[in-house]
Amino acid sequence: MSFLSELWKERSIKIFVLSLFVLGALPLGLKGLQYGMDFTGGTLIQVKLDKKLETMEMQTVLTVLQTRLNAYGLKDISVKPAGQEYIIVAIAETNPQAVNQLQSLLGQQGKFEALFNGQPVLSGNDIISVISDPQKGYGVRGVTNNYEWIVPFLLTNDAANRFAQAVAGQCTSLQGSEQCKEVVYMFIDRPENAVILINRTLYNEEKSIPEDLDLSTSTIPIEDLVKNSGEELIVTDTLDNDTLASIKNKTVVIRQGSFDQKLLEQYASKVVAKSKAAKYWIINGLNLENIVHLTPGITEGNPITQPSITGHAATIQQAVEELNRVTILLKSGKLPVSVSVGSVSTISPALGADFLKYSAMAGGFAGLAIIGIVFIRYRNIKIAAPIILTSFSEVFLILGMAALIGWQIDLVSVAGIVAAVGTGIDYQIIIIDEILRKEQEAMLSIVAKIKKAFSIIFMAAATIIFAMFPLIFLGLGTLKGFAITTILGVLIGLLITRPAYASIVNKLSTK
Repeated sequence: MSFLSELWKERSIKIFVLSLFVLGALPLGLKGLQYGMDFTGGTLIQVKLDKKLETMEMQTVLTVLQTRLNAYGLKDISVKPAGQEYIIVAIAETNPQAVNQLQSLLGQQGKFEALFNGQPVLSGNDIISVISDPQKGYGVRGVTNNYEWIVPFLLTNDAANRFAQAVAGQCTSLQGSEQCKEVVYMFIDRPENAVILINRTLYNEEKSIPEDLDLSTSTIPIEDLVKNSGEELIVTDTLDNDTLASIKNKTVVIRQGSFDQKLLEQYASKVVAKSKAAKYWIINGLNLENIVHLTPGITEGNPITQPSITGHAATIQQAVEELNRVTILLKSGKLPVSVSVGSVSTISPALGADFLKYSAMAGGFAGLAIIGIVFIRYRNIKIAAPIILTSFSEVFLILGMAALIGWQIDLVSVAGIVAAVGTGIDYQIIIIDEILRKEQEAMLSIVAKIKKAFSIIFMAAATIIFAMFPLIFLGLGTLKGFAITTILGVLIGLLITRPAYASIVNKLSTK
């Protein structure tokens, strides 16, 4: 009877061959490998939460962020928690302008408010839906010297009635106009318990703001604007003791680079440094979206169920971007916590392709090194060949399992594969060295020696698996890839390839 025929009688060999087909060849042939951002290119964004979240709250945050990114029209999105205070967002997008827009979306809490006389009269919870029908006003249109964008939305009947009651009788008619002098301010992520701290130069530039936040000849004094947002305004050029005392335990909003931020952080509960993204800095500082004049009909108690947010931009592209941003924030809803964008790393598709090529080359060189070292160590093809066969079979099975469960292969996963295969070779060497040992255990049978080797292997494998589990369940971001591929490799070796290897060695030893 031939060696192969005898070998095929072993159950471990049958399991090994069947696994190569079912867990390796079939998944790779039918589904193929999914490559992570390291190999395909994309952007990794770290989002920091302002407090630790429990499971239910974290799931809410993940759902809202996922909804925002889906609404943006992206594919290949991954939104995963990293501990209780961080979220890692991976997206298949590398365009710098698009990435900046996504950072803005991810970094906003999305809390909508409408204020009248400094008091909230509407909130995001009052919105039933955003109306995206151009026939009902949604979209961008050209106006004098710029572009206007409009986002209408539908209110609940209760909210419409509450709003009508809040503004009832509050109308000072403007001459020759169907509008009232009184206005409603609409915000997304209005700073709470905040002090707006500006220097005199900025104050003089923005002491009067156009009522349409753009080109209107009618203006609103900055003092009234801040007061009606429910905040406090301090105009100063120096951080004297009185100023520092007045900001104690409050949120301070400043223009980026205008004051000593580190000094402010010693007194304020939070310091927010805003750039001049809008035409007027105060608009960005307050996160003001719209100023709407009341109409006599509303102040007579007639509820309106379809208000809108409007804005202006210099170009049609900017108008479309603002339209999309506001639409997405209103549709996705409010996050339960404040968030901020941390580190952002981008890998171009060309660089990712290079990483994949170099990883494959490194794997090939590592394989050659393994072959060389094993031959040098044993100088026996009957011993070396099974070790090499088993090692490459493990890589094949790990990749097949990754394809089967839809796990993306990235650089960290490759490191896990290398670690798993490396420990696998160690275990095979333990088995062969036990068989070749000729001292006091020379009288033990081959089977007994293999059993002794496996007792060592089981303990070592259990140690590795238990060491990897925290990296999966504690949510430590990209380290999950390393942990999962390492555990897969160890289990494949323990349950499939190592028993097959032991059977091959056992048969060869009896020849």
